[in-house]
Amino acid sequence: MRRLSALLLALLLFASGAGVWAQNLSLEEKLEAIRKSLVETALEGPTKVSATQWIDAQGVLRESSSFHSGVEVRGVRVVGYTTDSQGEASAKLQWQELYGKGSAQAMADGKKAEPACKPASASRLQHLLGLQWNVSGRFSAEEQNLLEELRSHWLGQLTSTGASAALWRIAPKPHTEGRSGYEQALLSAGADDMPWRLDLTVVALPRSEESNEGWTNAAERRPMLAEESARALPRTNWAFNMPAMVRVELQMRLVARNQTKPVLLLNTPMTLVAQDANWGIAQLSNSARTQALQLAENAALELYKTMVCQTVVGEVTQALGKQFRINLGAAAGLRVGDTWVLADAGKLPQRALEAGNTANTVMAKVQYVTEHYAQLTPTAGPAQNVQRRWAAWSAEDAR
Repeated sequence: MRRLSALLLALLLFASGAGVWAQNLSLEEKLEAIRKSLVETALEGPTKVSATQWIDAQGVLRESSSFHSGVEVRGVRVVGYTTDSQGEASAKLQWQELYGKGSAQAMADGKKAEPACKPASASRLQHLLGLQWNVSGRFSAEEQNLLEELRSHWLGQLTSTGASAALWRIAPKPHTEGRSGYEQALLSAGADDMPWRLDLTVVALPRSEESNEGWTNAAERRPMLAEESARALPRTNWAFNMPAMVRVELQMRLVARNQTKPVLLLNTPMTLVAQDANWGIAQLSNSARTQALQLAENAALELYKTMVCQTVVGEVTQALGKQFRINLGAAAGLRVGDTWVLADAGKLPQRALEAGNTANTVMAKVQYVTEHYAQLTPTAGPAQNVQRRWAAWSAEDAR
């Protein structure tokens, strides 16, 4: 306990010291410090150099070179600013890879693996996960009630874990699939642009399938529930006053905005069994509810180990002159006066070694905040170059 207290005190002192340095730097100096650190970040990975030579129409030999770092970075977080003995400023950056390592193998052998990164210090900013609940297959009205209870248990566990860790918040995400361009322009809202999409999909399984393992990559098979062993009957025999029983697979899929590869993908089969002698709305039996809660707790743990390795990253969704909108708002912890860096994520930091790329970064300040987006105005850098789909990185240690 004493060691933990000492560690927390050291982190607070470090954060306090970084804040003192930041107060002594102008916005232009902070932006230049971030640009310098982006170049240093690019140098941390293997660098590929490509050179092309050609002769133009006038017979002059031309040459072009490009530099591409092997660092695959999705987000950057500015932890603090420091200056060296010569007074030159630099920014301390924290960044994470585009896709977390080993997330698909999260529950291998039933072991609780540690996060694939060193968890960052606490921040006021939180990830915003847009939840979509999907049901695939045909279910009776009684079975639909069991699915709704399953959804409630999982959503409650995922929400409470995110709140206790101060790491993420979950909000309903509208279904935009199938909308025409006109409908999207007419009906779109800030909730459509949330940085993360968390899909929970229930898929009906064939009735004849044998009970399988708790997770698709778990080593041990899940024991059969007491209700299953007593009622391993075809669905056509359930009508004789037997409680509903349905086999499903619950898939949890976490995807970052504008990405197709999931950051986290978990699949678990389960059997939903209703209570005996239940004359009201069908509810899960005690053992089925216990199983659902345990699987939800395991999923929340895997989500934590994934999200703790991610930095809070926004995206420019509107760029109108010197007014910019990003897809992060009050739900993610943003406040008026916060400072953010806008950068072309397709070029930085992977191509930070190429001339002119880091010079395009822009620092902007939050002027207006809603639940799901914030309006920013530039404070340093070439604001006229900002484009939609640029990345937004916090330029300060938001606490």
